[in-house]
Amino acid sequence: MGWLSSRQLSHVPEVQVAQATSNLSVGESVHEAWDRLRQIAQLDWRSVVEPRAVVADANPAGVAKKANDAPAVSAADASRRIAEVRQLSPYRTAMRADTDRTVDAMLRRFEQEGFDLVELRNANGQVEVPRIFLASLPVDIADVNLTEKRKRAFLKVMLPHILRENERITADRERLTQLHQRIQFGATLSVRDQRWLEQLAEQYGVDDVDTAELLNRVDAVPPALALAQAVEESGWGTSRFALMGNAVFGMWTWNPGSGLVPENRPDGETYEVQRFKSLEHSVAAYMRNLNSKTSYREFRDKRAGMRDRNATPDSYQLAGTLHRYSVRGPDYIRTIRSIMKSNGLEQFDASRLTDEPNPLLTTLDLFGKS
Repeated sequence: MGWLSSRQLSHVPEVQVAQATSNLSVGESVHEAWDRLRQIAQLDWRSVVEPRAVVADANPAGVAKKANDAPAVSAADASRRIAEVRQLSPYRTAMRADTDRTVDAMLRRFEQEGFDLVELRNANGQVEVPRIFLASLPVDIADVNLTEKRKRAFLKVMLPHILRENERITADRERLTQLHQRIQFGATLSVRDQRWLEQLAEQYGVDDVDTAELLNRVDAVPPALALAQAVEESGWGTSRFALMGNAVFGMWTWNPGSGLVPENRPDGETYEVQRFKSLEHSVAAYMRNLNSKTSYREFRDKRAGMRDRNATPDSYQLAGTLHRYSVRGPDYIRTIRSIMKSNGLEQFDASRLTDEPNPLLTTLDLFGKS
């Protein structure tokens, strides 16, 4: 997708205000910074910011240096615009048309790897999903007119990420279960195990190392529920937040500049929609959110009750606990359940990743290109 990394940005020259002692004019400095941004990102940033002309402070007559007869841009305004671009990076980008990063190209690649959601069931009826991980959604997914095609593309992108994050959580849960049992029997834990528990407790928002409470939190999120929420929050991957910030689950942040500002945000509100470096980070943050925030205690308790009964966590039932995920409350729950039923998402609760040791595609680049 051509993300501009923070390390790359560190080499972008700062916009300098012309000073008497400087040998470089403001106009030259701004345009050099602009050229450097373009060389790094290889993107068309003109829709974001491109000063067409700059008024030099040293010009006593105040005459604008014009380019293509465009209106002049003051030195202060040019500096502000470039600074805004830097603030938006590294997680925001101007997207370009790229034939290698389209829905059609992605689906062809998936087909080459045998990734077909309809024909993935094994002899036991379980859906086996190849380890194909894309860093971001295809750039043209919002332009796909065929609804079923867009839905198929979105599910194929998101399902592997959801299953892989659940694998990681499950691995932690298995180790946690072993340590919990040892503590119950009065065994002394090694320094290494104690440190790991402390880190896990901090990660999941538990003040003290309470292994019983941690077992309530360190658990997988049913894929059908995660998919349904991703569908609702991103509009099947077509929202501005999903495309520009990998914000598939609509999570908010109150850290200024770390997210994307909703267009219809009420006056006086300061929240933003949190953006992420990749879909992988977005999925991990979503599951951490459900597994740690006080708002979702009911979700965790209900899931734990299902575990106690040796029952597989039920996505449809668990959706009923998420009335605090959205200001829509009960209406939101009805929508999530409707999405599950109408799209047959509950079949994916029994899905698993195949046993290939390495991913077929890297998360560092959408299609594994150098």
